[in-house]
Amino acid sequence: MTRSSLIPLILAVVAIIVSLMLGRYGAYLAHVVAIAAIGAMSLNLLNGWCGQINFAQAALLGVGAYTAGNFGNAGWDVFSLLAAGIASALAAVLIGLPALRLRGLYFAIATLAAQFIFEYLFKFAEPITHGVSGLLIQPMRLFGRVIDTDQSYAVLAICLLLLTWFFMTWIRRTDLGRAFLVVRENEVVARGMGINVPQTKMWAFLISGFFAGIAGGLMGFTDRLAHPEAFGMGLSVDYIAMIIVGGLGSLTGSLLGAAFVSLLPEAIQRFGEAFGIANQLSALREMAFGLLIILFLIFEPRGLSAIFGKANVQRMMARFLRRPTNPLRDQAKNQPKWRSVE
Repeated sequence: MTRSSLIPLILAVVAIIVSLMLGRYGAYLAHVVAIAAIGAMSLNLLNGWCGQINFAQAALLGVGAYTAGNFGNAGWDVFSLLAAGIASALAAVLIGLPALRLRGLYFAIATLAAQFIFEYLFKFAEPITHGVSGLLIQPMRLFGRVIDTDQSYAVLAICLLLLTWFFMTWIRRTDLGRAFLVVRENEVVARGMGINVPQTKMWAFLISGFFAGIAGGLMGFTDRLAHPEAFGMGLSVDYIAMIIVGGLGSLTGSLLGAAFVSLLPEAIQRFGEAFGIANQLSALREMAFGLLIILFLIFEPRGLSAIFGKANVQRMMARFLRRPTNPLRDQAKNQPKWRSVE
């Protein structure tokens, strides 16, 4: 295992320990951030790597939540998350079909229309979604064991986040991952290089939709309810804010952006409660998101990942993973080499 792989593994172990030590509320925040990070990584693969703008991320999360809820209620245990990923992947392919003919702003409008279509289906496909009353979801079962605590969901969400991180890191190094980047830069050049552009786009939507479904399924199980209002356009905006604030095309940025956007309402709420102005500050949440996006686009378009890289935090952590140094050898290596002048 390489050093770059050990760093997220250590962070995941630390996050699990901290979430368990902080109690129920800390575990709640941990699984909220982990689920948001999985969804942000899936959207970043599509937007940041392949350059396909998607405003229907909330719809894919909703498909995952309803699928996981129905399969979970039927007794599929943890395999309901796999079913949620597959269902959302198929939905993502349907949403991505216009990308074969449309590009840029036109395709973005097509995904926006898809978001509204799925919102309509969530409300009126009552045999599956239970309509506007929402689908009640039973506690998740992991191989027969009931998961009904925030601590358990935190451990599960962090483990799935770690698997998602490793998969995204691996696929970025493959030919398909490099094809994503070429398609993002220039589709004409991609065709000239022999890349099948439509197939590459469909793979991007398929993979992105699968992980969005996993995130949506986890949201359904943790909330115990899949409701149409929970998967509206506002949620898609939140995820777009995550990848912009965190950094387009960056896995670290997806995690940082998810943590920032997810924890910002909690921080505003706690600040408002401390000073007795919680109701006034809660109304400013959407304005804060918009202002943050504008500020990051102006002053740091690469997002928090660029600031994180400038701070060299990863390099500081990597020092603890290096083998012990030999002081005598290092001293000899640093001695100046004198050259004879004769």
